[in-house]
Formats: sequence, C-alpha cells, structure tokens
Amino acid sequence: MTAPDLRSRIARVWDDLTPAERRVAAVVRDDPELLVLRTSAETAAEAGTSKATVSRLVRALGYRDAADVREALMAARGAGLPWSAEDAAHVDAREVERRNLDAAFASLGRADRAGLARRIVHARRVTVVGVRNAHPIALQLRAQLAQVRADVRLAPSAGQSVGEDVADVGAEDLVVVVTVRRHAAVVGALVEQCVANGADVVVIADPTAAVLAASARTLVLCPVDSPSAFDSLAAMAAVVAAIANDVYDASGPAGRDRVAAIASSYAALGELDEGDRRRPTGRPGGPQRHPGEDRHGRD
Repeated sequence: MTAPDLRSRIARVWDDLTPAERRVAAVVRDDPELLVLRTSAETAAEAGTSKATVSRLVRALGYRDAADVREALMAARGAGLPWSAEDAAHVDAREVERRNLDAAFASLGRADRAGLARRIVHARRVTVVGVRNAHPIALQLRAQLAQVRADVRLAPSAGQSVGEDVADVGAEDLVVVVTVRRHAAVVGALVEQCVANGADVVVIADPTAAVLAASARTLVLCPVDSPSAFDSLAAMAAVVAAIANDVYDASGPAGRDRVAAIASSYAALGELDEGDRRRPTGRPGGPQRHPGEDRHGRD
C-alpha cells in the first residue's frame, strides 16, 4: 500500500461513509501516515470523532484493523516508501546502523576487496552511475576515485539521460552502478547492457537490487534499514569510502603522484582556503600518510 493507493480507496468508498467517518477520511487523505504514526485514539482526536469511528473507516477501506494497515505500510516501507514506525523514537538507531555496517562490510569482504581495487586502478576508464537518491553516493565515489586515477566520470551527466554516458562503454572499462531501493527503472537494463558490451560491472546497492544486479561481476550489498522515515545511506557511504581507500592503496606511486599534482593544481588556482592549502598532501582530502611512507611522503 502506498499513499496514492490509500487515497484511491478513500475515494471509492467516500459516498458510503457516514459524516463522522468522512471527517476521519478527510484527515487521513491529507496525511495517510496518520494511520501508522498515531494510535487510533490520536487520529480520532485529530478528526474530532471517536476511536470506534476510526476502526469503522479502517474496515470500510478493506483492512481488518489498524495493525493490518501498519503491516501494509511496512511492506511499502521495505520498498523505499518514506514513513517511520510508531515506536521509532524508542529504537536504538545506533544499533541499527551497526548492523547495517557489519552486513555491508561483510559483503564487501566477500567481493575480494584487494582484487576489486586493482580492477578499478587498471581499467581504461571508470564510469560511476547513480540516479535518484543514489546520486550523492555515486558523486562521493567519483570524487574520491578521481583523486587517485584519471578518467573517472559520473553518469548521468547534468541534463542528460544515462544512455549518452554508457554508449561507448567497452571491454576495457569498469562501470560502478550505485542504486538504492525504489530503484530507477533503467537500472536492470543498464547492468545488462554494460555486461553485454564486455564491461567489468560492479553494483553497490541495498539488498532489494540483488535480482537487478544478477549479471554483474561484483555485487556489494549495503542495508539501508532505519527506524526513521527515510533510508539510511550511512553504511553505503562507508563502503564507498573504503573502496576509494583500497584504490588509493592499490594505485602505488602513480596514485600518490596524482594526489600531489591535484594538490598543486588547487594551490595554483587558489581554489581552497588557507587552512586546506596548509594541510599535508597524504591521503586524498586529509593529512593521513600511506602506510610505509615517512613524513616526507617517501616509501
């Protein structure tokens, strides 16, 4: 069940509702999540009716009771529909995030982290694809990889669809597809096309994308569970950062040379503030040094 589905149910039974039931229906139609976020008594108070009236409306809409409505919304939440559970305030969000992180890094470990990093380093070109709410994660990965190796592009380009950016993908290329539930319709076809063109395809996704990513060479699953209304992308962001760091380690002197060249370019263009320009140029974006380097950046 989605909010539009609930509104359509209300529309179908509207003429058969009593005046009191219509008051509740009008409130719910305006904010369908009331039936999940509040108790029946609270919804009744909002509409100026009784708890019994709310129960009658729920049955008129085709549900057994409020729990039946909640179960339907939970199924929709599993597909990415934003809503928060009634007891979300009492759930330990940190524990949920720990479980997400543990599962995501276990999946990354099964993907052969070192081998994945080498594949990214040695590909002719890397294309990172992220549409809808996966775009910020794809942008993060592209920005970090571009610090270490050349020819890393983000798709889709601004104002473009994905087709323009993957039409020339071939056997020497690596494509990373980032996708989060309520996946864009193009994702499955995109993976299939890139694989058919011979590209090395990596998918970073929540578990609901497993079928869409079936033909990819590598799949890293990152749970996005959250007690709040929206999915949490924290585990996915952490995995992307780990992959970028693995690529930095695998890139060797060439990667560190590129980091230094980019830092010099920043300074020449005056793009960063004074504090950033004074920072050492160890790992991209920070002062950390690569293991085995001395403080001067030598091996």
